[in-house]
Amino acid sequence: MGVVMLVGFGACGILKPVAPAGWDTVGANVLVGDESTTRYVVLESTDANGKKQKLLHPILNLASAKLLLDPKKFQVVKVKESELDGKLSHGAAIGIPYAPDRLPSPSDVDKPKTWAVCDRPGSGENSKTQQAVFVLAGKDRDAIDNPKKGKLDLHQALYVEDPDGVKWLVDQSGFAFQMIADEQQAAMEAKSGIKHTDSEADRALRRIIFGTQAEPQKVSAEFMNTLIKSPYAISMPKVPGAGQPVSNPAIPAEARKVGAILRVGDGAKYVVLKDGVEQVSNFVANLLEQGPNAEAVTGSAGKALTPVSAATGSVSPKLDATNHPVTFYGKVWNTDLDNPWPKEMVSAANDFAHGSQTGGLSTPTKDGVSCSVYKGTTTKYPGVDKLGFPNGIPDMTTWVGKEYPAKIAPGSTAYVTPGSGLLYQQVATPTATSGSLFLVTDTGLRYSVPRNNDSANKAGSDKQEVDQAQVHLGYGDAHPPLLPEAWSKLLSAGPSLDVNSAKQPQAS
Repeated sequence: MGVVMLVGFGACGILKPVAPAGWDTVGANVLVGDESTTRYVVLESTDANGKKQKLLHPILNLASAKLLLDPKKFQVVKVKESELDGKLSHGAAIGIPYAPDRLPSPSDVDKPKTWAVCDRPGSGENSKTQQAVFVLAGKDRDAIDNPKKGKLDLHQALYVEDPDGVKWLVDQSGFAFQMIADEQQAAMEAKSGIKHTDSEADRALRRIIFGTQAEPQKVSAEFMNTLIKSPYAISMPKVPGAGQPVSNPAIPAEARKVGAILRVGDGAKYVVLKDGVEQVSNFVANLLEQGPNAEAVTGSAGKALTPVSAATGSVSPKLDATNHPVTFYGKVWNTDLDNPWPKEMVSAANDFAHGSQTGGLSTPTKDGVSCSVYKGTTTKYPGVDKLGFPNGIPDMTTWVGKEYPAKIAPGSTAYVTPGSGLLYQQVATPTATSGSLFLVTDTGLRYSVPRNNDSANKAGSDKQEVDQAQVHLGYGDAHPPLLPEAWSKLLSAGPSLDVNSAKQPQAS
């Protein structure tokens, strides 16, 4: 009966254990006071007489606590204040100031996140560009991945101007191209590193691409650094012998001139050459129809060249050694590298003064937003090593909208999906295969995580393990992806998350 009575009292709450068994085990638990919610850790110390003792230390934050505790035993335990006050001696408050309290889960911490850096014009004339950075996961990604919400497609591009005054076309995949009319000059300057001087021919090229109304959006150097800058500028294509007659009977009579453009029933276009015809992308065809080639073919300055219709199947294009149709300007000038230029005609999606037809911006605005977007992954395909990316080209997109893709707190410049984060290796170059370790949390900061062992083992002990901070934080099984430095440094740096710093006493 006595046993039954005791169980009954316990169930009614009259008798409760003041703390679970083992709550004061050294280096095992985060203890939470039941009234104050103050957090503590139990660590071993040596008193003035050299005797070992347990000390109860208030801990500043969860990250600091994890760094000091055994990751295999870690748990959060609620304890009555009376037990905390009476059983163990109290030590100084310890921990890393401004380290995070909330950490991403081990199952999520190494999964790719979508990064976006977004620039918008300042609020006043000649004011500085406003910028915010986003690290998105889960449903937050939809705002920037959805074509109906501002993601650019093949027919759109960003038209931007960097702090040095250079104008760039940025396509839907994050490739940035200078627009230099003379291809030989562009190639020479790219090889020698000579800074290009803008010319009237360059301005004419930009007008053909973007029209006469669009003005480039001024963006920051940080924005430009995230883009894949093509070493091959967009130039004005040249057709050798443009305007000269040809006698090919398979070509419609009105198109029997070198440089003429044919359009067949399926919409494909071809350019007439001295020795046959080659297929041509809509982007290059547009340049041929309005640039110097058009003047040579029509005989009139400023007159556009109208494509001549041809029946489907009536055009037999030139074939390469593998019996595939040759594409005019399908290779970078004087190389065997596939031409990375856009394939379709593009409009300036960030023509804010006139509006654009993306899902993110359909009416004029004075302060629209343009974003460079990195999906956190790379893709390898033939030729990427020649572009300087042996580990793969970053998977990127571009985006425009009237507002930022996610709501950001007033005064803040960074947003990370709540509860999410990323453990990654920061690399300085596309050729690097490892780098410094950082952790991003939903504070919007990046925290250095030392790769060496900083657990202060005594000299002469067994060889120290590496990545102990990573292990203590609970990420021992994570495989941190590589992240370009240009993206990493968009986030402000928080304190280093290391064991020795977590042990340091803090003033009250």
